[in-house]
Amino acid sequence: MRRFTSPGGDGVLKMKNSNEKKTLLIVDDVELFIQLQISHLGHSRYNIHTARSGSDGLQIARFLKPDLILMDLFMPDMDGDQVCRILKGDPETASIPVVLVSSGTRGRSRDASVSSNCDGLIFKPVRRDLLLSVVENLLGTNLRVCDRIRVSIAGTAILDERDYPITVHTLSSNGVFVEIEQQLIRGDLIELSFPLPGEKKKIHIRTAAVVWCGSLETGGPSGAGIYFLTIDQAMRKRISNFVETRTGVSPAPFDKNTSLGNSSW
Repeated sequence: MRRFTSPGGDGVLKMKNSNEKKTLLIVDDVELFIQLQISHLGHSRYNIHTARSGSDGLQIARFLKPDLILMDLFMPDMDGDQVCRILKGDPETASIPVVLVSSGTRGRSRDASVSSNCDGLIFKPVRRDLLLSVVENLLGTNLRVCDRIRVSIAGTAILDERDYPITVHTLSSNGVFVEIEQQLIRGDLIELSFPLPGEKKKIHIRTAAVVWCGSLETGGPSGAGIYFLTIDQAMRKRISNFVETRTGVSPAPFDKNTSLGNSSW
């Protein structure tokens, strides 16, 4: 059997069991970046396997068929976007989510991510909250426990220091779905500003993560599901109260120490 690095294990590549924890493959030519991502994800939550080159990652992905791959974009032997294109072109591996992790420029990295048909793009140094929100959304392990409501609120998103008009279509204390003309990529970090009807002071979200892109329903507007990463607790409370008045349900108290997987919108 092929041997490779596997935290806490014997390094022997094994077929996964459907009853086991979700299996992740991390591919990076720098061991430090691998260990940082493992630390962010947590040893106990996933079965994590690693590879130190694009070619090794490709072989392991084909054999292991992990539930998700975190792939360094720029590597000496084979870049991550090249590996991703091969995986997406193979019916046996096309459905495996691939998130590219880049230390390159935004323009070049975004172009590579779009052309490779990957499922997300995260920049180094990797933020733990961003990594968890993207991974948990792709794996379907984030539980929507906050009430959300339908709204139609005009606002503004800031991406790469440029302002874009948005329409907020759903709202909860943990996130929103927004309609936006600008193409977004899962993993984008944006800033949001929008008013709550009947209130003068706007809601300002300093940092939010794009966790999925698409439409809420067939024929509906195209946009993005966005998770709040950095938000003043007073503003989160204002959103909770606003949602409560329209649902008649008192929202559960927010625990800043709760896993993203148990508190996503």
